[in-house]
This record gives sequence, structure tokens and C-alpha cells, in this order.
Amino acid sequence: MKYNSNFYMVRCADKTTSEKVKSDSISMMIFFDGDGKEYHRTSVSTVDSVEAAYKKAMDLYAKRSIAWASGEAADVVSQVRGDKKKLVALAFLDEKKDSEALVTALEDRWVAKHQDRLVFTKVAFDRNSETCKKYNVTSAPTLILVNPSEEDQKKGIVDTIVAKKELVSVHNFLVKAFDKFDKSSKN
Repeated sequence: MKYNSNFYMVRCADKTTSEKVKSDSISMMIFFDGDGKEYHRTSVSTVDSVEAAYKKAMDLYAKRSIAWASGEAADVVSQVRGDKKKLVALAFLDEKKDSEALVTALEDRWVAKHQDRLVFTKVAFDRNSETCKKYNVTSAPTLILVNPSEEDQKKGIVDTIVAKKELVSVHNFLVKAFDKFDKSSKN
């Protein structure tokens, strides 16, 4: 195994590895994300095609800024109500470093692939606000994932993460929440 700044490279010289990654060509480059899921595959034959493959892989697996929905949290939840595949991510944030760290984790390339399943809304943290009271938020940062198609607010909360968390914790939180949401949607 070789390491090249953003990638680990494994040579598929044996039959078992080639079969595992479904490589049918000697000159195939296959890229996997941090979860081991393939996100790009291409044949290469020249140095330029290898460089192009790396560039394309970097573009596909990149940090993404969050597209924040505008409006009050209740309005955003109402607007998304008809979409049975998305959750509303209520991010209760303040101006402190912990809030910045949570947003940075949500924008990381390992987590950014989940952004298409979320509608993000930023809520200014104020312990005395009606929104904080409604969702029982007592500190920032807090990220609450809400199923907008659920009428009952308490049942609509899929999961909550409180305080600054490391990237791995945010990633695991989202994976667990989507799994829970997907299972409840099938019922």
C-alpha cells in the first residue's frame, strides 16, 4: 500500500482483490470514500490520464459548504413536509468556536455526501427563545434532525447531537440517524 497525500493506493495484482473491487482491467483506477464506498472508477493509460483521474476524484470527494435554508425553523420544516426522503437539520449555533467546529465537521468531505438528504437551517442560539424551548435546546452547538413529514413534534425528532463533536462522532451520528429514519419510513 502506498500513500499519496489524499489517497491510499492499493495495487490489485492478485485475483482476490481484483474480484472484491470488480476490477476487470489492469489499468483501472477505483476510488473509495472514507466509508469504503466506491465513488469514481476510470481507466488510465498515460500520466495525464492518471492526473486527470486524481483531479476528478478530488472534485467528486471534496469539502462542500452548507446551503442554509432561509426562514424560521417552523417554516422550513413546513416547506419540506412533502419530501419523504429528507430530514431537516436544525443547527442551533452561536458565535463560539464549538459552533464553528460543528459546521466545519458537517462540511467535511466525509460527511458532505449526506448533505443531499438534509435541509439545513441555522437557528441563532438563545436559551430563552421559543424555538430553543420548543426543541428543549439548552446549549450551543446543538444539531437536531427532524422528520418533516411527522406531524407530532416529539415523534418528528429523529436524533440530537449536543456540543462540539469530532468529525467521526458527527459522521456516526448522521449514519445512525439516517438508518433510523429509513427504517421508520419503511413502516
